[in-house]
Amino acid sequence: MDARKTFSAHIVIGSFLLLAGGSLLLENFGLIDIGPLWRFWPLILIGLGIAKISDAASRREQGAGVWLLLLGLWFMVSIFQIGGLTFGDTWPAILIALGASMIWKSLPGFPTLHQEKEHAHGA
Repeated sequence: MDARKTFSAHIVIGSFLLLAGGSLLLENFGLIDIGPLWRFWPLILIGLGIAKISDAASRREQGAGVWLLLLGLWFMVSIFQIGGLTFGDTWPAILIALGASMIWKSLPGFPTLHQEKEHAHGA
């Protein structure tokens, strides 16, 4: 894994955590009022997903990033009721995505965790 990729992903993830934690701490002390801004918390998942995808060393890591990205997008759609969609309307999409993911991973040609470890070690 390239040190530059790891460094940039850590900066993105660390920045999100610092921003979220600092904002919540300042709100707890009564110094700021986050109010409706906290509705944007799924952007943290979206940012983490993008960082994970860009830093992925394997298809599994890419898949984890895609899941974070899609989960963040799902929360944004549901919280802001984009297209009139709510959590109650969209939760079955998570079941569909889980099922599709399980089928995709079981198809021939998708590397198993054991195969990825062998490839990473040059065996």
